[in-house]
Amino acid sequence: MRIVIADHAGFCFGVKRAIDMAENNASGGRLVTLGPLIHNRQETNRLGALGIRTCDGAELPKPNGDEDTVIIRSHGVGPQVIKRLNEENWRIIDATCPYVARAQSLAQKAFQEERQVIILGNKEHPEVKAIKEWTDNTAIVVASVKDLQDTKLADRVTVLAQTTEKEKRFEEIVAFLQEKVPEVEVFNTICKATKERQEAAAKLAGQVDVMIIVGGRHSSNTNKLWEICKEKNPNSFLVETPEEMDQVWFKNKYTVGMTAGASTPAWIIKEVVERMQDYADLQKENTVQTEEVNEEVNEEVREEETVEEDNTTEETNEQVEEETVDETQKLQAEEGSEAERQDISDIEEQLDFRNFQTGEIVNGTVVKVSSDEVLVDIGGKSEGIIPAGELSYRRVDPQEFVSVGQEISVEIVKESKEGNIILSHKMAMLEETLNKLEKAFENKEIIEASVIEVVKGGLLVDVGIRGFMPASQVDRKYVEDLSQFVGQNLRMKVLELDREKKKAVLSQKVVLEEEYQQKAEEIWDEIKEGETRKGIVRRLAGFGAFVDIGGIDGLLHISEMSWQRIETPSEVLNEGDEIEVLIIKVDREKKKLSLSLKELLKSPWDNALERLSPEMVVPGKVKRLASFGAFIEVEPGVEGLAHISQLSVNRVNKVEDVLQVGQEVDVKILDIDPVKKRISLSLKDVATDKENAAMKSYLDHQDNEDSGVTIGDILRENNGEL
Repeated sequence: MRIVIADHAGFCFGVKRAIDMAENNASGGRLVTLGPLIHNRQETNRLGALGIRTCDGAELPKPNGDEDTVIIRSHGVGPQVIKRLNEENWRIIDATCPYVARAQSLAQKAFQEERQVIILGNKEHPEVKAIKEWTDNTAIVVASVKDLQDTKLADRVTVLAQTTEKEKRFEEIVAFLQEKVPEVEVFNTICKATKERQEAAAKLAGQVDVMIIVGGRHSSNTNKLWEICKEKNPNSFLVETPEEMDQVWFKNKYTVGMTAGASTPAWIIKEVVERMQDYADLQKENTVQTEEVNEEVNEEVREEETVEEDNTTEETNEQVEEETVDETQKLQAEEGSEAERQDISDIEEQLDFRNFQTGEIVNGTVVKVSSDEVLVDIGGKSEGIIPAGELSYRRVDPQEFVSVGQEISVEIVKESKEGNIILSHKMAMLEETLNKLEKAFENKEIIEASVIEVVKGGLLVDVGIRGFMPASQVDRKYVEDLSQFVGQNLRMKVLELDREKKKAVLSQKVVLEEEYQQKAEEIWDEIKEGETRKGIVRRLAGFGAFVDIGGIDGLLHISEMSWQRIETPSEVLNEGDEIEVLIIKVDREKKKLSLSLKELLKSPWDNALERLSPEMVVPGKVKRLASFGAFIEVEPGVEGLAHISQLSVNRVNKVEDVLQVGQEVDVKILDIDPVKKRISLSLKDVATDKENAAMKSYLDHQDNEDSGVTIGDILRENNGEL
């Protein structure tokens, strides 16, 4: 008979933690547990022999001194019980399972937010009662969807579960609520260890001939294990002690599976397995005896063979041979018994929590997170604690860095005076980190990491160790203020790595430069003259601006910024401006690009040519002076030339003797060249026209002697010009 023990059988973390806390405090004053510390009579009796007394709330005596201690069991209690214990001055040891404590906290928070709390579980179970008390006993406890059929549900509901509940049942409750309630907040508070134990038991039960479940009949999780196993295998039996087993269960059975509830100590499991081993040994002896009898029968048959009975003898031999083969196969199934016995010879070592060595790296599950430490289930004889400073090489908030249920690697640092195992996550990750950095260095891979702080000469980066990024390696361009990168995740490469000193030099600039060059090559291959592209003004110079059009810089000359004449690029643009530009020239060999902004703007000449024509007199403004004349703006962005010979009716030696920059004057359009976009202007013709007009007006008045108009009136009418 082959015996197979299911994974995750026996004490769970929370129960083992409570037992250890009780044993570690058994000396000194009275030690009382508030209710049975564990749902196993045999283990409770063992603890009683150590002086650990069990009381319910009503029986709890008054403490006699400061050393009298009460232990809150793993099921937890409500706030009123804690208040009472404090008022009575008990020394309290809170052994509430971290998973249960989380459920209590979630229920309390939901109650405070005025949400309707629904708990899936056994309403008589102490764990459920305690969770309900954290909602001021307003929570609704249900065992199945059926219990919710006639329940009046609120619009805002929070649902959670007893830690030992079945996953399938919880999913059914959630599905029902989500159909009926507008807002459902779901917290799956089923213990991960419970789920793993149930899954392992169900799997094994379907593979064996007989399934034995060991645990207290008053234990909720043990009874659920039994229910699950019976669904997979009708030959499933629940026992508290080995004496309850019946040898008949194992008759002609080749494989036996076994699991145990979370409240079942290893010493009871060992006794049950040893009893089953005795049954296996007995079956083996019976099988050997059966084979010997069969062999004797075969020998007698062979001796009595006669020619006349050949056919009959052959049939008899075949029948006996078949029976012998059948028994031999059964014996072969038992051949592994000695190996199995060897594997489980020390059942306590197999099922109980193991001891660890300093420096050993193990995997664990986060079961509780506070502001200064993280509690981790590593299967040890005592809980493992990661101080906040041992989570990472940078300062982190434990409550943001990890979460309950998360699996992490830890290194055993030491055992504290209190018996706690001190762990380090950052040290456990060190070798793995160095290997990753070495691989990234050799393969020139890009890694991503967060900037911790600014230090002299650069940045500190968390790459599992404290990596250094020199200021010159932060960006392609000079960065004046490095503090802007603190808290950011940067992409970088490893420039240098010293495994012995655990130091790494990193560069983001290398990554940015490679990407820039790659993108630039792609743009140079595809860019064409006449295309319009979006760009960002990166730098201004006296002669223009350099514009990044997505990976390469082009020059936007000052003459291409506006149709109007400007003195400096800053009159039109600022660094960082996003603009559209026209590609007017591409030189791939020299990697030069010429851009234009004004070509994308409507030319002022277009409007000017529609409104202006020769012989028109228009106002203008002197923009520039030259030796040969003056440039006068007659429309925004449209200038014409008034030659020096056209400035006055009198001879002009110097233009500045007649005009000044900024002076407003009237000019006459002499000629317009739409192709060359040139306009010829005259101030002289305007004066001549005014003089002629004044003279004509004077002569007209002279013809009318009674008009009373004098030459002075005419001069005043024509601004003093004749």
